[in-house]
Amino acid sequence: MFFQHWFWDFDGTLYDTYPLVVEDFAKALQDAGLFADESRLLAQVKITLYGAARTYAKGDEVLAESLLDRYQHYAGMRTNEELRPYPLAGEMLRAVTQRGGRNYLYTHRDLSAVEALKHDQLWTAFSGQVTKEDGFPHKPRPDALLHLLDTHGLDPAECCMVGDRDIDLDAAKNAGITPVLFDPDHFYDHYETPYRFSSYQDMLRALDAPRGGKHDI
Repeated sequence: MFFQHWFWDFDGTLYDTYPLVVEDFAKALQDAGLFADESRLLAQVKITLYGAARTYAKGDEVLAESLLDRYQHYAGMRTNEELRPYPLAGEMLRAVTQRGGRNYLYTHRDLSAVEALKHDQLWTAFSGQVTKEDGFPHKPRPDALLHLLDTHGLDPAECCMVGDRDIDLDAAKNAGITPVLFDPDHFYDHYETPYRFSSYQDMLRALDAPRGGKHDI
């Protein structure tokens, strides 16, 4: 299933950060006198952080924004040593470039994602990025992906977007590129996609398989 150009989400896709996200969001809730079961909270933040904040704020937009601000405060205190890539994620990025392909980062996270990749000596595998600082509308809007396609002169037929949430894959579809689901915890077993993987080992194994048809591992 080799594609020439690979767009990658960061949180929950390249890096196993959701345990940290849940911990930091739980701290934000505690600051507001709110509490949540962490297993339930994981399912909520996997959809969107903003949606989770609105749920716990019961529609109070001021409180929701306050929760997000507190979350960002705690998340901003994390060090690069705490942000760890999934096993074999680096090998997958290098396998793409070794075959003549290119990798691009597309994340709602700020430049801390780039700093983490640099810290783990993975940034050299990338040819471009869109982060929070670029100010594009959030996924599933395709604006950021269309910008990368245009900036680098890419053929959508030779591109795929790898993500762990439906908004990642919907953004890919909206941009006319192929969605690839990375779902180690099986949150999206119901989602229709031509490619889905639960580990990078499986993804590496499938890299040189012919494209076409569904690929579920």
